[in-house]
Amino acid sequence: MSLTKNKPTIVNLDGRTVFPGFIDPHNHVVLSSLFDQLLINVGFAKYKTKDQVKSFIKTTVAKTPAGQWLAFGFYDNLLQGGDWSMAEINEISTSHPIFILYVNGHVGAANSLAFSKADIPQNVGMLPGGGYFGRDNNGQLNGLIYNEPALMKFADLAVPKPSPELLEKAVVQYAKQAAASGLTTLHEPGTVKPQWVESLAKLSNFLPIRMSASFSSEAVEESKKYTSLGPANRARILPNSRFSLYGMKCWVDGSNQGETAAQSKPYLNTDKKGTLGYTQIQMTEICKKAKAADWTMLAHCQGDAAIEEYLNALEAVYGANPAMGLMRLEHATMVRQDQLERIKKLGYELTFMTDFVYLYGAAYRDSIFGPERAAFMVPCAAAHKAGLHYSVHSDNPAAGMPLSPLRHVQIQLMRQCVADGSVVGPDQRVDLDTALRAITINPSRHIGMEHMLGTLEQGKEADLTILEKDPFTTEVSVISAIKVSETWVAGQKVFG
Repeated sequence: MSLTKNKPTIVNLDGRTVFPGFIDPHNHVVLSSLFDQLLINVGFAKYKTKDQVKSFIKTTVAKTPAGQWLAFGFYDNLLQGGDWSMAEINEISTSHPIFILYVNGHVGAANSLAFSKADIPQNVGMLPGGGYFGRDNNGQLNGLIYNEPALMKFADLAVPKPSPELLEKAVVQYAKQAAASGLTTLHEPGTVKPQWVESLAKLSNFLPIRMSASFSSEAVEESKKYTSLGPANRARILPNSRFSLYGMKCWVDGSNQGETAAQSKPYLNTDKKGTLGYTQIQMTEICKKAKAADWTMLAHCQGDAAIEEYLNALEAVYGANPAMGLMRLEHATMVRQDQLERIKKLGYELTFMTDFVYLYGAAYRDSIFGPERAAFMVPCAAAHKAGLHYSVHSDNPAAGMPLSPLRHVQIQLMRQCVADGSVVGPDQRVDLDTALRAITINPSRHIGMEHMLGTLEQGKEADLTILEKDPFTTEVSVISAIKVSETWVAGQKVFG
């Protein structure tokens, strides 16, 4: 039952099952929307091998005037056949600047003309914020591009600037896909620009979802105009909208798939440990500025060395159990047991990307970390046992997968890899109740909206997800296939 202008609406479930509206606490809504519109998709869902991708790029080049940028996206180096090199892309074309963004969002590749257009000299060093470029055995640039500061040198040139009309169209289309998957609220971490806020707030009233966002730590000064909307421990909702703000985001390291995430031990069969985006002093300063601006913090940290640096900064600046709100660790893929215990002691929380297990568990085991370390990747059971109320998320567009919160539930229950059907870390499976909390009540806390969302109880918003079948009576291996029957936001049916 929902209330519309104080009049109850009775819905007969007819054997269906109703849940609190599903929440994705780490989904780059605007970025995903625009990537779908502005990047040419060469992802695993469309092309299974690198040779197929190469053939498609050649065909695209043949249809494109010389000198025109070509920007491709969603390429998966682990599932489609390895990294690109400058030489390989040069073989396709030296008269078109070509940029290929990997699906992990932290690695890309380009040809020599693109490097020239981006004004990247051979002697370029590390960029502020941890961006850098790959080199061959002779020390020459090899075409690989690592981390956001370096990638943006190319993306700013290669990806067309969206018009307000295109931005609106793209977000509306993406929001409809989200509602159809049972999602009622999505949080965009760090990639919403301050100048977009007012227009997104207006647009939110016409979307079938709620939008939540955090600013990048680089926008700390611009963020201050919004702190008057409410206390830091709750979502700051823009007036007359379904758009809210919560927290300040930074990126502490890169990608495990690209072996750029910062680890305390080397990657398998290498001496590489990845790279940190900041020194400990710089990380602490970021936290100080966020606190002074009256924001909580969330940070991308994949490797255990990045997690350690971030925790050191949080503890030094915010202390344990800060009254001003919840501190979040994003992904925390390779978090250690001692770090889980420390996170609990400090009163912080974390959110896991389960698709890492589904898509890359076998690769983590066989070629990136080895069996022992891979078995503790995305350690849901250990986090639950430590008393942490973790959430799970998609990180779209980073996995290139269709929106499906029920897939994230099933992965928590099975931990089965799509590549070979093997199970990675069976000890880290959780029960269904725990898995469902990770897409409902727990993420509502992680975006400062526990008082409004996440449970079915009097006084909260009527955000509902109705499923055709009951997951508790469904075979675990097909939970992700349960159809979403209806999605409701604020007592209004938005899908079904």
